[in-house]
Amino acid sequence: MALVSRHEVIVEWGDCDPAGIVYYPSYFRWCDQASHRLLAAAGATHNTRGGPWTEGTPLVAAECAFKRASQPGEKLSVESHVSRFGRSSFTITHVFRDMTGDIAAEGTETRIWAKKTDGVRSLKAVPIPEEVKQRLGG
Repeated sequence: MALVSRHEVIVEWGDCDPAGIVYYPSYFRWCDQASHRLLAAAGATHNTRGGPWTEGTPLVAAECAFKRASQPGEKLSVESHVSRFGRSSFTITHVFRDMTGDIAAEGTETRIWAKKTDGVRSLKAVPIPEEVKQRLGG
């Protein structure tokens, strides 16, 4: 069974465009935050205390479908889970619901499990650790 992470966001004035509706990059920021919360809930956090990370989950693709406009002051519930596992990649699905339960937006992020030994050009996809996969519901 997939691990599910849930939290709420409140749409702020700064999240919106001049028309007064959520500006689309806000959803991508919220998806990123939700992914990190899900990974933290699975105990798969990035250790950066000793400097830059050497193993992590960089984003390789993202998309979002906007079902209806959201406005400042609105509370959205974000539900996230891993919907697909590959050898070194995985897809996280995010569903944004308003307080009536209607879907405001749905997004996905595809991430890879990666290691780097030197600079960013040394970044290589590696198999997702089995224990992390199991904690996430794989």
